[in-house]
Amino acid sequence: MPPVFLSISSARQKFFALFETVTGHRSRKVVITSRGSANRAVLIGEAYFNDLESAAKRLQEIESGNAAPASAFKLVGSGRIAAGGGDPVTDLRAQEHALTDKKLASLGK
Repeated sequence: MPPVFLSISSARQKFFALFETVTGHRSRKVVITSRGSANRAVLIGEAYFNDLESAAKRLQEIESGNAAPASAFKLVGSGRIAAGGGDPVTDLRAQEHALTDKKLASLGK
C-alpha cells in the first residue's frame, strides 16, 4: 500500500487514528509534510523501525567483513551423496544413451 501523506495540521487532528494506522496489523507509514518546506517526517510503528535498524546493522556488518558466515545452503528436500559412491548420474546417462541408440536404430530401418 502506498504511504499516507498528511499536512502537520491534519496529522495533529488525526493523531490517535494515525497511531492505530502505523501500529496495526498491516502497518503503514504516514508521511507528514509542511506547507512551504521540502522537509518531511515519517511516522512508522516501533516494530517496523526495529526491523529496519536490524537490517541496517546486518548490512554494515556484511560491508565491513565482520558478519558471521552464512550457514550452508541446502535446498529443502534435496539429498546428500554418500562419499565414494561415484557419480550417481552416470548410470542414468548410460541408460538414456542406450535408449537413444535403440530409437535411432529403429528409425534407420
